[in-house]
Order: sequence, then structure tokens, then C-alpha cells
Amino acid sequence: MRKIIGFTLTAVMAALVWMPSFAEAAQVHRVSSGETLFLIAQKYEITVEELIKQNGYLRTPNRISVGQVLIVPQKEEQSSYVVRQGDILYKISQKLGVSMEVLAQENSLDDWNRLYVGQKLLIPSEDNNRLMSLSQEVYTVKKGDSLYKIAQTLGISMTSLAETNGLENWNMLYVGQTLKLPKTATQPEPDFQYSTAQLARTYPDTFYLRGSANTNKIALTFDDGPNEKYTSQILEALKQYNVPATFFVLGSKVEQHPEVIRRMVKEGHVVGNHTWIHPDLRKVSESRLISEMQRTEDVVYQATGLRTALMRPPYGAVLPQVIEGLKGLDYKVINWSVDSVDWRDQNVDQILINTLPDVRQGGILLFHDAGGEGETRAATVAVLPELIYTLKAQGYEFVTVDELLNLSPYK
Repeated sequence: MRKIIGFTLTAVMAALVWMPSFAEAAQVHRVSSGETLFLIAQKYEITVEELIKQNGYLRTPNRISVGQVLIVPQKEEQSSYVVRQGDILYKISQKLGVSMEVLAQENSLDDWNRLYVGQKLLIPSEDNNRLMSLSQEVYTVKKGDSLYKIAQTLGISMTSLAETNGLENWNMLYVGQTLKLPKTATQPEPDFQYSTAQLARTYPDTFYLRGSANTNKIALTFDDGPNEKYTSQILEALKQYNVPATFFVLGSKVEQHPEVIRRMVKEGHVVGNHTWIHPDLRKVSESRLISEMQRTEDVVYQATGLRTALMRPPYGAVLPQVIEGLKGLDYKVINWSVDSVDWRDQNVDQILINTLPDVRQGGILLFHDAGGEGETRAATVAVLPELIYTLKAQGYEFVTVDELLNLSPYK
């Protein structure tokens, strides 16, 4: 009988022979002197085409600069994982981004605690993972997941998934979280990008996701501030690298830190309206919508003498009737085409991984300069030098949203 996770010579030899074959996550590579895409691709055992595809921001793939950031794609998932000294099923499931239930079913594990060093566990394919998740009625959140992505993968609706798990904030998921799946089959919502694109087509002069693809210009935007500490640090970084940005501010925070938005305006940035306290505008009355916008507009005016004409809805969430209401208040609605997810992934490399692959000409990039009480934005501050350098090296020009979209920033 094999010894269960015992420290024996046989076990050690097995661990040396059977190296883990789980998928490696996407990673950041910083270009060194003398490197080319070909050499970098060889280093990571991928093709140049795969490297270029992962780095959608590349305008001139044949010209890369020392210090520029490239995102190396995740390797093709292997079919098996070999148990090592100290492994338990939970730890393995976290490495692989596969639920314990799915791993156990795929490998016919009756006792989840009985693993031995050198044991080969089959890793289910995406399709098998999806089907077994459904049959087990649970899903384990893995890195990079969002409620939308999970719902689309499993073919169920976000609404029913949120209701089943009592999720009040659909954006607040964490790696390893177990979600119960609805017992009754539900259809997934239409593709989110399609529905926002539909809104942009329906309201071409009011609702915006991006600028023209025929320009080298892109817009850096920040939500949820101002924050005395982090917004000030971001302003320092932008000043150092001569980059203008657009800040969508909360009126309740402007009231606390009017000097910060006065500095924004003085240093050439644009201030937009992000409501007073960040409600989901799909769920508020018309009078509440007006109040949220007007109070913020008034406090910005008191601080700067300017009346905001650009706004970003909290969570990017709007309905046609919300857009109609904002249009009646003489606002342009600015969403985004690139989400850094910096509020969740407070790590420089992960923010770069979230951001760079989706950057295109005319893009609007979403970051955050503040958050809830006690939340840090240190990683957002820290990522700016590399992000700005990398995109400038590829010929992008940073502008404010109003310049990108040819709009008036203020009333």
C-alpha cells in the first residue's frame, strides 16, 4: 500500500521525477537589451504569433523597447497534475483554478484526504469543468473570473446566480469562493459588450465606450475619488510623465477634499461627474438620479467654478431610461473599453495583465484613485510608470476624454 503523504525517499524521488504539469498563468515580461519578440517567444516556448495576439496594444510589433512590458500568455493547459510533498486537494484546486468537487469527480476520489506523492490527477477540460460544475451545482471562483464570465461559461444568468448566492455587489468575488448554482436552468443574459455596443449605437451622441480606431490617442480615466493620499500620488505621477487624465469624482468626496480637484484642473486634467455616493443608477428613481448628479455638479462648481458635462455611471451600469435622464441633464455618458480591475487585483503585474492585452487605438482605460474606507490604491500608483512608458513606446498619445471624443468637458 502506498504511504499517504509520507516523507520517504521514495516519495522524494517521485516528487523529483513527476514535476507538476498544471497551466501557468499569464505573466509579465520586461524587455531587456538585445531581446526581440522571437527570442522572448522562444524563452517561454510559445510562438511569436501567440505573443503578438496576447499583446493587443502592440501597434509596431517589430519595434519593441528596452523596459517595455509584454504579457506572456498562459501555456496550453496540460492534461494532468502530479501530487507533490505537502499537497492537499484544496491547495491543488487553487493552483489549477478548478473546484475540489470537479477534481474529485474527474479522478474518482472517494476520500479527498487520501492523496499520495507522485499520484497523477487528471485535469478536466474547460467543457468537462463546465459540465461537472453544473452537475455538482457549485462553482469555485478562480483568478480572472467575474460574475459575467462565470455566467456565460456555465450558460446561466447573472441575476439568478447572484440571487442564489445572496450577492448584493456583483463585482465582489474572491478566488476560491464557492458559488451555488441555480437549481432551475436559466438562460444567460445577452453578451455585455453587445448590449453596451447597442446602447452606443442607439445613443451615438450621448453614450460612449471608446474613441475612433483611426487615431493613436487613448484616454486614461480614474473613478471614485478624490482621495487625499492616492489621488495626490497619481497626480504626481501624471505630472512627472506629462500625461493628462480624466477624473470621474464622487460629490461626497469632493466635499471633503476640494483642494484635490482644484489641483486636477490647475494641472490640466478634466473632472467628470460620478454621482454623489455611487448608487446603481438602474435602481434609483428619476428624482434620485437628478439629485445625485446635481449635488455633485454643484460641489465641483463651488470648488473649481466649472460645471461638469461628462459623467460615468457607477459600475458602468445604465439602462435606456437612465441615459435619457442624463441626456435631459445635458450630460455625455462615458464608459470604457479597457478595465484594469485595479480595485480587485491590487498587484502591479496583474493590473498590467488585465490592461495591456485590451488596449487599442481610441481606447478609454478605467482605473480607480480611491475606494472604500481603508482600501489601498498603492498598486494603481505603482503601475503608472510602466504602463505609460510601454504605451508611449508603441506610439500612443494620452489625452483627456473630451479631446478623444471631441466633446466639451464642461457646461
